[in-house]
Amino acid sequence: MLNKVMLIGRLCADPETRFTTSGIQTSSFRLAVDRKFKSNTGELKQDTLFVKIVTWGKVAKRVSDYLGKGSLVYVEGRLQIRAAEINGQKAWFTEVIANSVMFLDKRAPSDSVKQIETTEEDYEFVPEEIEELS
Repeated sequence: MLNKVMLIGRLCADPETRFTTSGIQTSSFRLAVDRKFKSNTGELKQDTLFVKIVTWGKVAKRVSDYLGKGSLVYVEGRLQIRAAEINGQKAWFTEVIANSVMFLDKRAPSDSVKQIETTEEDYEFVPEEIEELS
C-alpha cells in the first residue's frame, strides 16, 4: 500500500506549536496550494486548497523556529483522516502528517537547515494515536 502526499504552497499563518502531556512538541499550520486549470469555456482559472499540515518532534521545532505566514515550502508526508465527536456529532478531519519540510523561500535564514526531515529516531515521537495536547 502507498500513502504519500507531496505539496508545495505557502503558509496561511504562523505555525501553531503545542506540547503533548508527555512533552512532545507538535507544530501545525495550514498550507495554501494553488491549482490552475482551464474551464469548459477555455478560460484560465485558479483554485486554492487549504491543507492542514502536522509536524512532530525535531521537524516541529524547526518549523516553529523558522517558518511564518507566507513562507513557501515543500511538504512530504502521509494523509491521515481521523474522527472526533463535536457537540454530539461525528466530524472527520483530514490532515497531512509531514515527515519532510523543505524551505523554498530565498528569504529563509541562511543559518537554518533548508530541509528538515523526520529520521528513524524521530518516529518514536510520532504517536500512532493523537495524545491530548496541553
